[in-house]
Amino acid sequence: MTVADPTAAPEVAAGPGPGVASVRFPQLIPIAQLIAVILGVLAIIWNQQQSISSLRTELTADINRVEDGLDELRVEVATIGQRLARIEGFLEIGIPDDPPQ
Repeated sequence: MTVADPTAAPEVAAGPGPGVASVRFPQLIPIAQLIAVILGVLAIIWNQQQSISSLRTELTADINRVEDGLDELRVEVATIGQRLARIEGFLEIGIPDDPPQ
């Protein structure tokens, strides 16, 4: 049995560090970086496509709502126009269809 030196630094178990892969396979580092960049770009593109798809769906719903509102407005204008024409006919006022010659 030996007595340890109290002033000596404790020994740390050394395992394979991050530099081991770069020593064994130095060509993998640039490939891994390239793959990371490609995956990042693909993730950005996918996110943009999802956002565009969502916005397109919302815009289509808004357009359909506006078109429905316009259809209702056209019906109301036609009804009011017919009513106005009857009132003008009853009162014999308004613009005649054919101007006198």
